[in-house]
Amino acid sequence: MAGKEERRWVEKPDPEETLITEIMQTDFARVHTETPVADIYRSFTGRGCDDIIVCDGDDRFQGIITRMDLLSGITPGMGIRSRRKLGCLECIHKSAALHAGDLMTRSHVTVPVSATVAETLQAMEKNRHPDVIVVDNDGIARGLVEMCDIIAFLVREGEI
Repeated sequence: MAGKEERRWVEKPDPEETLITEIMQTDFARVHTETPVADIYRSFTGRGCDDIIVCDGDDRFQGIITRMDLLSGITPGMGIRSRRKLGCLECIHKSAALHAGDLMTRSHVTVPVSATVAETLQAMEKNRHPDVIVVDNDGIARGLVEMCDIIAFLVREGEI
């Protein structure tokens, strides 16, 4: 019939079926463990103070350098641990850092490239962390997902 709109049912993506690779960021700062600290500060300020992924010579994920890692690297009396009267051993170690491997935080939440959006959100909630690194089967960092990426996906798909 002319003049009548035809309604089509369009299935929206399901967070439990949508792979995290569909929404992850692939343009993120990456350095190797032997990158000099001075280069890291320049990279950090040049990219808008985003966290920096640290990889080994084969590009396998090793850790992450956050704002707080950089702050601890400047002076052990600053940062999260500044409420203590004495600087913590980790902060003192980071203040003597020469390379990315010395400055990075080694424990960070990762999810495999096969994870779904829902599984990634669960990992964030479980670990109480607002971002995760997406790694492949060889441990290579393939992407970064922040909580805002998941919220944007859920809003876009009408889930919230």
